Amino acid sequence: MAFDARKLAAELAREPFQFIGVDGRTYSLPNINSLTGVQGKRFMAGDESVIAEVASAAAVEAIDALPLAVQEQLARAWVGHSGQSGKEASPSSRPRRRRKR
Repeated sequence: MAFDARKLAAELAREPFQFIGVDGRTYSLPNINSLTGVQGKRFMAGDESVIAEVASAAAVEAIDALPLAVQEQLARAWVGHSGQSGKEASPSSRPRRRRKR
């Protein structure tokens, strides 16, 4: 049986990432799962031009208006958002709670 990347790609989270800029407006970035492998490698290596390739001009301008430290936090939040599929975790993947003694 062949590995079918199409099936896994179809199961990835696709919800856009939204953020509020310093101007109070809401902007969105495409879900980071939509990046190609090449774009992902470039972004993780610090190439922020990837954002300009995938985002609207207004979102890029809003990001450019943020203080540098806030841009870094935004990038981390964008990456973290990619794992949120909107589906409830399966019983086997839920964190287990310790019993109280």
